[in-house]
Amino acid sequence: MSDLQILVTSMGQTDFSLIGKMRLDCDAIIANQADREEVATEETPFGCVKMITTATRGVGLNRNIALMASSGEILLFADDDVTYYDETPAHVVEAFRQNPKADVIIFGMDYEKGGKIIERRHLKGKKLHLWNAMRFGAVSLAIRREALLRGNITFHQLFGGGCLYGSGEDSLFLKSCFDRKLRVYSNEYVLGVCKRDESSWFSGCNEKYFYDKGVLMAYLFPKCKHLMALYFSIRFKKPTELSCSRRIRWMFAGLRGSKTMAPYQKEA
Repeated sequence: MSDLQILVTSMGQTDFSLIGKMRLDCDAIIANQADREEVATEETPFGCVKMITTATRGVGLNRNIALMASSGEILLFADDDVTYYDETPAHVVEAFRQNPKADVIIFGMDYEKGGKIIERRHLKGKKLHLWNAMRFGAVSLAIRREALLRGNITFHQLFGGGCLYGSGEDSLFLKSCFDRKLRVYSNEYVLGVCKRDESSWFSGCNEKYFYDKGVLMAYLFPKCKHLMALYFSIRFKKPTELSCSRRIRWMFAGLRGSKTMAPYQKEA
């Protein structure tokens, strides 16, 4: 069993070029969604990289495939648009060694678009709570595998790229961690660079986007979902053609749709 294993979600890979592109300097599992079924391994000077290729679709399902095949003591989640900085595996393992209370650690990340760094999330080391952990994606998150198994935690398969609802699997995963009483901390170390170029799944902050966010609010905050949907709609700052009233309308439609898992349907 290795100290650290990186769990990568990807699509359409035909070889192990991600090892060099991402700088995977430890054991790793690449969960690859394509139009075939196969398992292949590649030995590197730093460990073993296994690629599990399936004909499935959906980022939550793909992360779960990697989880089920994992064996590392510490698991670091990744997408194939991340490039790690030098000695990231050693820094992640050391962060858990220095904080034996931590079940989950959220690390910093630099974000790049068009070849330029557009955002730096450099964190302070502290204990986190649900309300200050929601803004972090899975690519910043590492977890002790024993804690994950003890809490019976997996990724939701209705949310995220390629799923019925467009995003939110990271937030739901973190909420499950808090619901199971796992101890979540942040750490100053910056893992690497994550690209923020156009996503094949994202089509803008349109009606479906707000509908899906409404469904997500119902899952995240069942006791105050209406209040959270209002807050999200009013405080929303990203570019969108929808007025505040229409944002609220579509988020409330999502709240109603969450009761039956109804997908977004465009108005006639």
